[in-house]
Order: sequence, then structure tokens, then C-alpha cells
Amino acid sequence: MMNSSESPFKSISILYRKSHIWLNNDCARHGLTAAQAVVILIVCDYKTLTQDEITKRLSLDKSVIAKTVTKLEVGGFVVRTTNAKDKRTYDIRPTEKSWKVYPYIREEIDRCFLRMTQQMTEEEQTEFARLLAKAAAAAIDIEE
Repeated sequence: MMNSSESPFKSISILYRKSHIWLNNDCARHGLTAAQAVVILIVCDYKTLTQDEITKRLSLDKSVIAKTVTKLEVGGFVVRTTNAKDKRTYDIRPTEKSWKVYPYIREEIDRCFLRMTQQMTEEEQTEFARLLAKAAAAAIDIEE
């Protein structure tokens, strides 16, 4: 049995906190928080998503995503329109302002990953990224 200092959950917690601190600091010059940057990233990646899809893909609370999207809309980073198929749902699309900051956000996220994996070989970094994606996908698939 592992003691708490060797726990994977401790490591995950540290990586989450540090990556958010790094991303918050790096995105502040664009007037963005880490949470807002991640929403811009996913909306640009998919071109159009509903708020529910953003919530599911990021595995965050609906109210957190709604507040984040509202702040991004007020800031001119996204446009929210009523979904043509379901009038109770909103489609979220990036604006030109998001597209301008998108490459910078991608670069900052890559830089965060390199910071946390700086003591790994390139092969280990690739395997770590693969395993993280696999664990995240499994966690998303599990219904709460």
C-alpha cells in the first residue's frame, strides 16, 4: 500500500495546481484566466460547441461553464446563439479575438506541459501524454 506522499492523487493535484498557476500567469496579459483560456481553446478546436458539450468535454460544472462563457462573451471572445435544433441550447463560436489569442494559448499549454515533463525523455513525454489522455477519457466515460 502506498503512503500518501506517493499517492497518484497527490501528483495529479500538484500538476493541476501548478499548471493552472502557470496558465493563469501566462494568460493574464491577454485579460484571461486559465479557465477562460481552456474554453477558448476547446471552442476554437471544434469551431462550434454547445455549452453542454463544453461542460462534458471539460468535465466541469454547468454553472461554471455558463459563467465562463458569459465572461468570454462580454469580453468579445465568443458569440452565443440559440441552437437551431434545440431552442433551449446555445451554440458557442469563437470570434476573431479568440482566433488571435488561440495560437498563444496553444503555445502556453505546450510550455506548461514541457515544464511538468522537463525531467522526462521525449519518449516518456509522449507516453505520459498518451496515458493522461487515456485516463481522462476513461474518467469522462464513467457516469457519476
